[in-house]
Amino acid sequence: MEDLNHLLKNEQIELLKEQTSSCTATRATHRYRAGIYARRIREHGHPYRSGSVQGGSAFAPYPFGGEGRAS
Repeated sequence: MEDLNHLLKNEQIELLKEQTSSCTATRATHRYRAGIYARRIREHGHPYRSGSVQGGSAFAPYPFGGEGRAS
């Protein structure tokens, strides 16, 4: 199974490159590559963006409360 963090990082890099490219063809290439990463993320076994999560949240950044505050 592919590393989900690797896929997420590379998708974001491609999206940022698309935003900063001045050439139309280059932007289209980066958008296409980001789409490939997005598909691989959707197909990944971890329920980050997949429809496999039943109810609730797929990602809980503070599962034990606290909302990031120091205890």
